Amino acid sequence: MSDEIPLVPTIPPGLRDAAQRGTLVPFVGAGVSILGGCPSWGKLADDALGACIKAEKFNHGQHEQIRHLTPRMKLSIARAIEAEHGLTIDYAKLIQSDDYSSNVVGRRVYRSLGKLGKTFVTTNYDSWLDTEIVDTEVSVQDAPPVADSTTATPRARRRIIDVNDFTPANLAQDNCVFHLHGSVYDSPGMIMTTRDYIQRYANDRRSDDPTRENRTLTFLEFLFQRRTVLFVGYGLEDLEILEYVVQKARQQSGSGPPQARHFMLQGFFAHQYDLMRSMAQYYAQCDIELLPFRRDQRDWAQLIEVLDHFGSIMPAKSALALQKQTDMEDLLD
Repeated sequence: MSDEIPLVPTIPPGLRDAAQRGTLVPFVGAGVSILGGCPSWGKLADDALGACIKAEKFNHGQHEQIRHLTPRMKLSIARAIEAEHGLTIDYAKLIQSDDYSSNVVGRRVYRSLGKLGKTFVTTNYDSWLDTEIVDTEVSVQDAPPVADSTTATPRARRRIIDVNDFTPANLAQDNCVFHLHGSVYDSPGMIMTTRDYIQRYANDRRSDDPTRENRTLTFLEFLFQRRTVLFVGYGLEDLEILEYVVQKARQQSGSGPPQARHFMLQGFFAHQYDLMRSMAQYYAQCDIELLPFRRDQRDWAQLIEVLDHFGSIMPAKSALALQKQTDMEDLLD
C-alpha cells in the first residue's frame, strides 16, 4: 500500500456501479460552492453582521466582542437583529453576487459535478446546482476558457426547498435538487440559526400523526438506505450530516449489512497521511469509504481535477425501471 495520498483517487467499483445503475446521488457541501465564488460559512456570517452594521443596528465594537463565536452563532445573532429592528438582509446578494454565466471556474466545477448524478442533495443555499450546465464539443485544451464558458447553455433543474416535498417519490425523479437547508430564493426559510437546525433535525419519532413527522429525517433515512451517496465539498469540520449517517448506520448494524454503500471525497495535504488514515477508519464506521486527494499543489482547486476525471469516467444514468419498482414496493410495505 502506498504511503502517498493520490492527486486523483481511484474510482471504487461500487461507486462506478451506482452511477451506471442510476442510484448515485451527489451530496454537495460548501466546499464546492466556494469554488464557484460563493462565500465560506464564516464569511457569510461576518457579512450578515456587516449588513447590520451598515444599517446602524449593530456596531464594530459589538462585532469585535463576538468575533470568536462560530458562524452559526453569528448568523443566529444577525437573524435576531433582523427580527428586533425589522431589518431585511439581502442574503441572495451576499451568497451569489457573481454572474454565473461569466464564472469560468464555477461552470467547470458544476459541469463536471452535473455528470455524476441525475438528482442532487445539497446543504448549500446558492443556485449553482439549479441549472444543468451542458457539456461542449470544444476541447478544454484547444480552446480558451472564455470560449468554453459561453458555448454551454444551462438547463433548469427542479429546485426543491419545501420540506413537504422531501419525498422518496421526488427522489426518484431526474433533474431535481433538494436544498435541505433552503435556498436564496426563499431567504426567510433558510436554515441558519441554532434553533433552525434543532427544528430541522429534531429526532424522528415516527409519529402516527403525519403533521408531526420529521420529513427531513424520513427523507434522509430513505436516501441513505436506498441510494449510494457521494459526499462532495465537505471538510473535517462539517460532520453534522455525517453524524446523522453514523446514527442510522448504528441502528442498522444489528440487522445485517446496510443496503447502500457511500463515499466521500476529501482533500488532505501530503503530511496529513496519518490523519487521512484515521479519518478513513472513522468514516468506515458509518459505511462511508473515504476517497482522499492531495491538496499540496492546487489546494481545494484540486477537487476540480477530481470531478473532471470522475465525470468523464463514470457519467451517471437515470435509475433503472427495476430500481424504481423496488423503491415503490418498499414504500408500500
